[in-house]
Amino acid sequence: MKRYWPVLRHWSIISLFFLGFAFPVYADWNSFIINYNKNLYGKGSQTWQIASYDANWVYFANKNGMLQFDGSSWNVFALHNHSDVRSVLPSTSQKCIYVGGINEFGYFKPGKGGKLTYVCMSDSIPDSNRFIGNVWRIHENDNILYIQGDGKILKYLNGKYTAIDAAAKIECSAMVNGVLYIGTDYGVYVLVGNTFFPLQGAESLMSKRIRGIIPHGKGVIVVTAYDGLFYSDGGVTRPFLTGAETFLRDNEVFCVASSGNQIALGTVHKGIILVNKQTLVTKYFNENNGLQNNTVLSMAFDRSHNLWAGLDSGIDYICLNSSLTNLYTYPYSFGTGYAAFLHNDFLYLGTNRGLYYVKYPVVMNDNLPDIKPVGHSSGQVWNLCKIGDDLFCLHDRGLFLVKGSEMERIGNISGTWTCEQIMGKKNQMFVGVYDGMYVFEKQSGSWKVSHKIEGLFDSCRFFEQESSRVIWVFNSDKTLRVELSADLKRAENIKSYGVTKGFPSEREIYVSKLNHKIYFATPKGAYEYNDKSDCMQHSKEIDNLLNGTTTYSRLLEFNNHVISLSHKEICIANLRNYKKGAATVVVPIELPGVELVQGAERIVPLNDSLMVIPNDYGFAMLKVPAQKIRKDYSRSMFVRKVFVSYPKDSLVYIGNFLGEKENTRIPYAHNSIRIEYAISSFTQGEEVSYQYRLNGGEWSDFTVSLTKEYSNLPEGDYVFEVKAVFLDGSSSADTFSFQILPPWYRTAIAYAIYLVLFLLALWYVYRWDDSRVKRKKEQVVVEKDKEIHHLEKEYEKEKAIKERQIMELEKEKLEYDLQHKSQEMANLMINFVRKNEMLTEIKADLYKVVSSMKGDGTRDAKQMLLVVNNKIDANIQSDELLKRIEDQFDLIHNNFMKHLGEKHPDLSLNERMMCAYLKMNLSSKEIAPLLNISIRGVETIRYRLRKKFELERDEGLTEYLNTKI
Repeated sequence: MKRYWPVLRHWSIISLFFLGFAFPVYADWNSFIINYNKNLYGKGSQTWQIASYDANWVYFANKNGMLQFDGSSWNVFALHNHSDVRSVLPSTSQKCIYVGGINEFGYFKPGKGGKLTYVCMSDSIPDSNRFIGNVWRIHENDNILYIQGDGKILKYLNGKYTAIDAAAKIECSAMVNGVLYIGTDYGVYVLVGNTFFPLQGAESLMSKRIRGIIPHGKGVIVVTAYDGLFYSDGGVTRPFLTGAETFLRDNEVFCVASSGNQIALGTVHKGIILVNKQTLVTKYFNENNGLQNNTVLSMAFDRSHNLWAGLDSGIDYICLNSSLTNLYTYPYSFGTGYAAFLHNDFLYLGTNRGLYYVKYPVVMNDNLPDIKPVGHSSGQVWNLCKIGDDLFCLHDRGLFLVKGSEMERIGNISGTWTCEQIMGKKNQMFVGVYDGMYVFEKQSGSWKVSHKIEGLFDSCRFFEQESSRVIWVFNSDKTLRVELSADLKRAENIKSYGVTKGFPSEREIYVSKLNHKIYFATPKGAYEYNDKSDCMQHSKEIDNLLNGTTTYSRLLEFNNHVISLSHKEICIANLRNYKKGAATVVVPIELPGVELVQGAERIVPLNDSLMVIPNDYGFAMLKVPAQKIRKDYSRSMFVRKVFVSYPKDSLVYIGNFLGEKENTRIPYAHNSIRIEYAISSFTQGEEVSYQYRLNGGEWSDFTVSLTKEYSNLPEGDYVFEVKAVFLDGSSSADTFSFQILPPWYRTAIAYAIYLVLFLLALWYVYRWDDSRVKRKKEQVVVEKDKEIHHLEKEYEKEKAIKERQIMELEKEKLEYDLQHKSQEMANLMINFVRKNEMLTEIKADLYKVVSSMKGDGTRDAKQMLLVVNNKIDANIQSDELLKRIEDQFDLIHNNFMKHLGEKHPDLSLNERMMCAYLKMNLSSKEIAPLLNISIRGVETIRYRLRKKFELERDEGLTEYLNTKI
């Protein structure tokens, strides 16, 4: 084989020489690069591997962990030991994402609520095989998992691990057509069974540092760090020449990725070189044209054939499959693009900084494009126009004629917008300026100012000629139809057209001329002038030719094609074909790096397939696709996150690569939710509107909001539907089902309890009613008893009243009798006292008679008088009368005399009578005559009674008689 090596090398160099002339490297400008700064995903610097699960989910092995990007948001997932993640492998067969770190590997799968959960596989292997160092790659084939460490491969099959020692440091590995290749510091090996064998015919690679192995034809291409690429078919190994060998050797290749005919080589010092294996056309991506960092650690093509690049700092997305490319980017910018024109093999570029030029086609290599300034052009360039063979630069400082790398000022006017050759006059042109319009004339080969048009003082930034004497002018807020005099020196008639004349708005009306007729680009489609009604009308012809009634910023004609430009899309239609939609190409502007200059939108066709688009960031090139491109958005819409928003935000669901959605159950106390949704877009420039509805209701109005909130939802099952509607009319939808649980008092258990309580209540009511009936019956009985008792009480009361009346009558009678007896006794006592007084007086008179009688003869008389006196004494002290008095006294005073005799039987008659008189509350003076004693005698008897009654000094005799007897 060695003898054929010089011949093979010779023919490879010759082929490369001819290919270099056949396929120039300036076919395209720079592909747009979308930068994802590391601050977006946790500031993890290095990204070691990139892999896609499908068209919408991309995973990155990053210093901070595994990164997940769904085209809308980034998420970071750490390993158990928090080491750098070195490798990542999405597995569609196992529906998981394998990851490898440092002495650790495992996989992520969606868990509850869609959140990815990590399962560590390396914990289950023996310690002897566990410490494998950095897990740089994980491969899967026929249900066998291969884990590549620093010096060995772990083979996992049916739950068992087999360690296969490589006996060398493994630099890289690749699974090609079911065969595992490894690149080591001793060359390339293949795994057969559980043993590594050197790649046959690849002995020349033993001294080279292997960076990658990719499939090619019937063999593989081996990529080295400094020595270029080699092709091996398992028998012969030869160089695979790209023409960039010097570049690769000087900048050290670190990683490789391939897709179809494209090979991407990432370097340490100068970014990425993209090589077409068939044409050997190369493209370069580095810090000069948008890459964040020149050190590329990993790369991967996605299903759209665009390229992801993991850098030493940051992640970039290179839009290889886009129809749009750019000329330069920040920080190597030449300013905001306003105008472009291809003239004499030079592309002239007008920016806010001045006029520049570059040789066309533009040579694009690993350095900056060779863009140079036109001398003395500093300042704002508004337009570039060609009349005849002359190229004019419309500048803030005036009108200039461009001559190669210099330009020459014409006249002394300033502030020029645009110019047009006057219809029918080759040597005259209109020039619109800030405050009107001038006519320039070419005399003796030189352009000079002829005159300014009188009566036209408005700014003439945009104008078109209906004829040489009729000009349509638009100036920010009004559209004018200007009729000029025959000599073009003055405006004879100026008429304004706005909403009242049929336009859909006063602003954003841009005049154009298509197929010799005046049209107007408006926010509501194309309009045209109806000279019969002197009004504007909607131009269905142009709208049907283009993309329907949509917003147009510019309309222009080029090579029998009409081109429309808006901030959302570019539409190209054939003017010769009036069948709606036929032969019409719509190219959406879906890259954030193409932002049209507001109010100065412009597209510059270079030929039928290439167009330059000035924009805020410079200049973009549109390569018109050969046919209508319809991007598949059908699976790009996702519900990203669902939060319970009350009483505080709580994540209940997050989108995942499997699209698994559990029927989320939300407590009634948290019945306010926020749903976040978005399309999966890595370019992040699609124009899209959203609609949503709940439970099959009416679709909402179109919105650009990416969230929807619902609050105070009643319990029940819900299905939230959201769809994204794209510019081409296609749509993508997603749904999210959830359930608002009823409050505790409306749950099944609660209703069961309510049923039990209801039955208990019925039982209670029954028992209560039964008890009530019983109580009612008892109450009736009680009421009757009460009534009877009441009647008895009434009877008793009446009886008591009657008895009381009887008693009162008896009492009255007794009182009457007592009064009568008392009166009788009083009368008796009075009579007794009077009788005694009378007898006493008689006795006293007898004593006087006896005393007056003297002599013996009076003796019988005296004797008789003594007898009479004795009879009187006996009458005064009559017991019968006293007995009668005691009986009457006992009758009146409740047997007082009887009780007195029983308690004090030793009392004399006078003492007994004394007690009776004291009972009657008689005074001593009243008692003395009744006892026929003196008052002193009365006091003596009172004294004797106190002694007999044994009364204390403080006890009264009358009180004793009234209370104790």
